[in-house]
Amino acid sequence: MNYTWTIQGVKDTDGLITQAKYHCRAEIKDLWVATEGTWFFAEPKLMVPYADVTEDMIVSWIKKETVRDGKNMIESRLAEQIDNLATQAAPSLPWMPQVFTPKFEE
Repeated sequence: MNYTWTIQGVKDTDGLITQAKYHCRAEIKDLWVATEGTWFFAEPKLMVPYADVTEDMIVSWIKKETVRDGKNMIESRLAEQIDNLATQAAPSLPWMPQVFTPKFEE
């Protein structure tokens, strides 16, 4: 599973980053799901001068704070959603011709 994180904005108080708006996309093969939200840091973050903060740093701070029981709760929820998509059979529409299509294991 591939996860792509982006930071869409931050808020700071007295030069310390207090929250970050994130977007995370998970994909595997032709399936993907995404989520976004605002993460409020437990403690304001600034380990380097504000001008030197990178997107990767903020993503790592969010990922570190969102670990519960050894799993990243944002990424694991996206993985659950993809698993659900992969196991759901698309319902046939009653007005469409009914066609048998064999499934082949990959």
